[in-house]
Amino acid sequence: MRAWIALFSAIACEVTGTLALKLFGLNTPWLAAAVTGSSIVLSYLLLSLAFRRIPVAVAFAIWEAVGLVAITLLGMWLLGDHLTKPQLLALGGLLLGARLLHGGTRAGGEA
Repeated sequence: MRAWIALFSAIACEVTGTLALKLFGLNTPWLAAAVTGSSIVLSYLLLSLAFRRIPVAVAFAIWEAVGLVAITLLGMWLLGDHLTKPQLLALGGLLLGARLLHGGTRAGGEA
């Protein structure tokens, strides 16, 4: 359970750091660098904790897919970004792929 908490905390840090680039980058680049740098470092540290219990392929796929979807949706909501239907469908495909990887990993390495 702690590994999953670490993984989703890592995702939250990654999303925070990435959004900080856009939110603070133009007016206060020093703040963007500080928030982004510290968030990404913390994200990787938490991801390394998740790797202790969750297979690397599964943890990384979930970290990347959920992070990308969260950044995209928050970008649409907070920053006014727009996506086409095929782009939104692609995000769904990322989540499906991460779910399939997770579903194919069982205790003892059996699918």
